[in-house]
This record gives sequence, C-alpha cells and structure tokens, in this order.
Amino acid sequence: MGQHRVQIQIVPNRYFPPQMNMVISRHLAQKLHLEHYTIWTAFGSAAGTGLVALTQTQSPLIRISASLAHHLHLTQSLSTNARYDPKGRVLRFGPILGILINQDVQATEMDQPFGSMTRFLEECILAGKNRGVVVTVLRPEEILLKDKTVRGWIYEQNQWQKALLPLPDVVYNRITSRRIEAKPQLQKKIQRLRNLHHISIFNERFLDKQQVYDILKQDPKIRTMLPETYPFSPNILRIMLMKYPCLYLKPTNGSLGNGIFRVTNHGGVITCQYTSATRNLTQTLRSVPVAVKWLQQRIRRSPYIIQQGLTLVRKDGRPIDFRVLVQKNIRGEWAVTSTVGRVANDQDIVSNLARGGTLHKAGEVLLNLHVPHKPTLAQLRAKAIQIAQTFERLADGHYAELGIDLALDIQGKLWLLEINSKPSKTDDTVTNPTLTTRPSVSRLIDYTCHLCGLVSAAEGRRKIKRTPQTKPVRRKSR
Repeated sequence: MGQHRVQIQIVPNRYFPPQMNMVISRHLAQKLHLEHYTIWTAFGSAAGTGLVALTQTQSPLIRISASLAHHLHLTQSLSTNARYDPKGRVLRFGPILGILINQDVQATEMDQPFGSMTRFLEECILAGKNRGVVVTVLRPEEILLKDKTVRGWIYEQNQWQKALLPLPDVVYNRITSRRIEAKPQLQKKIQRLRNLHHISIFNERFLDKQQVYDILKQDPKIRTMLPETYPFSPNILRIMLMKYPCLYLKPTNGSLGNGIFRVTNHGGVITCQYTSATRNLTQTLRSVPVAVKWLQQRIRRSPYIIQQGLTLVRKDGRPIDFRVLVQKNIRGEWAVTSTVGRVANDQDIVSNLARGGTLHKAGEVLLNLHVPHKPTLAQLRAKAIQIAQTFERLADGHYAELGIDLALDIQGKLWLLEINSKPSKTDDTVTNPTLTTRPSVSRLIDYTCHLCGLVSAAEGRRKIKRTPQTKPVRRKSR
C-alpha cells in the first residue's frame, strides 16, 4: 500500500478530459503504487468512482472534479494523506478523526464553544492538520446516520466553523457527562457506527469503580495492589470499620472527587469527612451504629463503594498520589505519555486538581520521599503499563487512553487507587505551557494513524530495523 501527503484542488467539471474526474502526476501515481486508472475514491464513509488522468509533473497536487469532490465532501486546498490499496483499488483520503463531546451548556462565547475543553480541541485539530488527519468535533445530535454524514465543528482561521463531512474513520469518545453517555439513543448510535459502519470507537464509556476492581482482582499480580473494596451495605460498613482505622466511601460513578466520605474510627468514636462541590464537612459520631445510620441516610440509594483507607506518604503534611497518563502509540502499544505527582489541598481529603490539588514533577516528588523500598520513576511507569495491559486483556471494550492513579504508603508499597477512561484535558493539567501541542494530543493523532494504517517514514525505518527477537508480540485486537 502506497501513501503520500497530497494537496486537493477542486476544479470545475468542464476543465477535465472526457470521462475523467481526477488528474494526478505520474510521479505521485508511482509513489502511491497506483497502476489502475479506474479506481474507487474514499473519504471517511463517502466513496465514489475515480477516473484518473496522468500528467508529467512531479507535484503532490491532486485535481478533482467539483462533482466528485461534492460527493466525497472534500474541501478546497485540503492538505491530507492519500493511501492507495492496489488489492481493493481504493484511493483513500484522510483519515477523519471525530471527537465526540457534548457541547458545554454554560459556554456562551463562540470562541469557547466547548468550555474548558476548547483549547485541547483546537490543539487536536491543528495537530491533525500537520499530519494530514482531518479532525472534527461532534456533538451526538450532529451525527446523521441516515445520510452517512456529520455536521461537525472545525477550527479554521482562528475561529470555529461548522462543516458537513462524511462519517469519520475513527471516533474518540470525550463525552463529559455519564448521564448523556448513558442515553439509549446515543448508545444505539455508537453501536451502529461500530457494527454497521465499521468505525473504530475508543474510550467508549466511563468506568465504574466497582467493575474496575472486580476486573483487575482476577489478575494475581495486580490484585496485591488493590485496596480492599466492596459495594456499600450497612453490614459490610460495620465489618470494615472494625477491620480498618480508616475507610473511604466513594460514588461508584463519581468524578472530580465529589461525594467522597473519609471515615475514621478512633476507639469507637467515628469522624466522617465529606466533600461536596462547594465545601467540606466534618461530623463526629459517638458509635459505629450511629455512624452507619448517619452515612446510610446521606448515601440513600446512590451506588457507593467502601474502600480500605491507606496511610499515604505526605508532602508538607498533605497526602500525595501519582497520575500516570498511558495511551496507545503509533504501533498500537501502550506507552506512558506523562507522570505527575498530585498533592492534596490543605483542607481536602482528595488530590484532584478540581478541588485545589497541585501538580508536581513525579521524579522530584519521588526523590524527596523518605520511605523504604520506594519505586523509581521508571518502575512507576512500568507498573502503569502493566495495569493498562491487564485491564485491556480482561475488560470489554476498546480503550486507548487511561489515567492511572497510583499511591505509595509509608512503607513504600505501591497501590492502585483508580483507573479513569476520561482523564482531564482542561488547561490546568498542562504541565509545560510553552508547548504548542501537548504530548497527549500528538499521541492521539499517532494512534489514529495506526488504526487507519498510516505509518510515518521514521516509524517505517524503525520497523525495518527490528529483528525477529525484538518483534513486538501480537495482541488481540478489540
């Protein structure tokens, strides 16, 4: 299969030779290994017949008739990739990456239509352009399955615009609301995109804390890293309060640290600390039965888990954990994109940035920790990769990005706190603001290229240099 970066020029039909609708240089045709001149052309889900005429120039320009361009939903002066499959005789442009997101209902300014996610999405679109990948931002209602098109958002000339495009080749789910994601209409649409239109969709759903625990405890190596965890019930709460001096009660489907209770037992006197969206509360209760009743009233019918509390290492008296962002790379393999230490706010029981936690370089945090048997930064990252690989092997679904939260106790033991399939992309998570494109964006484009069979020249050279001994193990595709 040949591939090359090309420039699309749309030309009125009358300027084409009879029976032709595409003009390509002979030099470009050789680069693409294009030997037939009646071919299929494709862009996303759109396809049409291409009748090719050759010229003697060496230009990467492909001239396409206005009628064919309209059928494929191609735009003028589009710089993109072209791949030719000689077996299927298909010349494919793109790929198209659709980022699925619910528009921020609080966003009123057109320069920030997706609220705190807007800058991240702009970076995705610009990074895609640099790699010949067309990136569009989609709201669920803008996917028109009947017409096989999307009315997506693109970022052109420093402003957001709407564009009609074919269904994308790849969909990256960044829906920020569990309620919206769970809607039957949206789930049916995602199922049809995957099964009927054969579109790769990854990070397709939020993760449930109890389900993640039940999945990972199947693996003997990962099981030892998991705090003891159970679905909430009054009886289990009583038993756990007698077994551990500290417990955490967490919403099964919670996020941003909201709704978490820290429950400590001091000689039968129970202290309950609670986080809400606006404040922290502390309640002291005189016995275990009173505490169980009080917590049961607060939780009501919301699904919660009860989790063993840990005595974590601290910085300036504040608990620390580590967020390791792992993503699939250009080879479709898990790799660490970033590792940061998160230090909790003075007044809070969790380290989430949304609750005032602060970011620090993970290597510096580890260096300054005085605990026995502490892992190195390389060991921390290797463990995160192992967790991602195990989760992928045991869980259903297609995931290519995971936020893995690890923590050290005062003995130097490493614990897995949580796995997040929708790690934050807001500006406060950018650790190096001088970069025009954050590493997670570059890796997102890399994985899109992998899914669509696009490999960079540098990557191609690395693959050639591999010996049979270093050839990566094939993994089961999802």
